[in-house]
Amino acid sequence: MKRRKFIRNTIIGAAGIGVGTALYSWQVEPFWLELVKKKMPIQNLPDELKGKTLMQISDVHIGNRFDYQYIIDSFKKAQQLEPDFVVYTGDFVSYEDERQFSQLAEVLPHAVKGKLGTVGILGNHDY
Repeated sequence: MKRRKFIRNTIIGAAGIGVGTALYSWQVEPFWLELVKKKMPIQNLPDELKGKTLMQISDVHIGNRFDYQYIIDSFKKAQQLEPDFVVYTGDFVSYEDERQFSQLAEVLPHAVKGKLGTVGILGNHDY
């Protein structure tokens, strides 16, 4: 293979990887809802907590770049699991301007709540 052809193929390949990565992060990952149920044995767990369910929700990212109706629909699916505890682990918003306040006001009434408790912690996008 000649040098020019190698360089051209390398540039085309790098551009293709860049476009593929951009499409994945724009059109695939934001719509990747994953509901996973796992048994998590915990030693010395009090008897009253045995058999209880914990749901962890992360990276909701309410913002201007995303149709947050999908998040509302996802919350409705998650509510059907009727968790005992829900833990939100950050990144509620991707803040760009004050519109996120009204967007959050629309989405949060649909948030999943645990029968026994719901807690959350802010993430690096929540400032």
